[in-house]
Amino acid sequence: MNRGVVIGVVAAAAVLVAAGGVVTWLVTRPPSAEAVAEDYLRALSAGDFASVESLLAAGSPDLDAVATAFSGADSYISDYSFALEADGADSQQVRADVELGGEPAVVGFVLVLQDGRWRVTADALAEVTIQTSIGDSVRVGGALVPAAVPVALLPAVYPVAAAPAGLVTGETTAVVTNERPVAVSVDAALSPDAARAVQQQLDVYADACAQPADAVPDNCGLRVPWAADLATLSSIDFRIDAHPVVTLEGDGSAFAATGGDIVATATGTTRDGVPGTFTYRAADWALRGSVAFAGDEMVLAVR
Repeated sequence: MNRGVVIGVVAAAAVLVAAGGVVTWLVTRPPSAEAVAEDYLRALSAGDFASVESLLAAGSPDLDAVATAFSGADSYISDYSFALEADGADSQQVRADVELGGEPAVVGFVLVLQDGRWRVTADALAEVTIQTSIGDSVRVGGALVPAAVPVALLPAVYPVAAAPAGLVTGETTAVVTNERPVAVSVDAALSPDAARAVQQQLDVYADACAQPADAVPDNCGLRVPWAADLATLSSIDFRIDAHPVVTLEGDGSAFAATGGDIVATATGTTRDGVPGTFTYRAADWALRGSVAFAGDEMVLAVR
């Protein structure tokens, strides 16, 4: 009787294991190369970056900018069909004919086996180079990327805008596939807000120049002729009656702030050896320098 019980238990366990094995095989069997290619193209067409990322091969580059740009794309691939071509036992070449931006296009990528699963390799990313006439960066779908160097993007139609936003204007569209490298240019121009932003920064700079000091400050456009009246200078005080007014070069490379009015009061010892105070006015106070647009910042350098 004990033997029969043991045999029955073992037999039942064997049946359960076999049944469990069938269920597990059906659920966990890796998707075919065709299914992964279909999933990838479906994710591209839906703008679903999370699904795209889940299908990429291990070792893909940092994708933060790729994700931001892709989520801000104007449109994605549609009406796709694809074919696979074996490239060895562990690799499949995929060519997809798609519609992108209202025109026929080709998206190609490679599938490789990693840990028993088909994955999309990093060459699915396209190479895009964007030139801009102002600054060293642009925004692609909201992602700040460097200009004049290749950046990686997923296939899509992207809005491209000059940077920094609000200070520089200019935009274009990049239709991006990985069939060949893509190059676009942004004709950038200064926005009306750029001069106002420079004016605000220079007003702060001018106020710092006008703080009490024991010498005439450098790089402030100030020439105080105290030596004509004093042998030695002990202190100098300033009063700004009008800040210099900014004008920007058309290409945004330089500025001139002119027409300022500043009063300087110099205190020291005269050549007769007695204390003396003298006041000077400059009604043509000016500040000049260069402008650079680096990433999302505008950088002023006063000469």
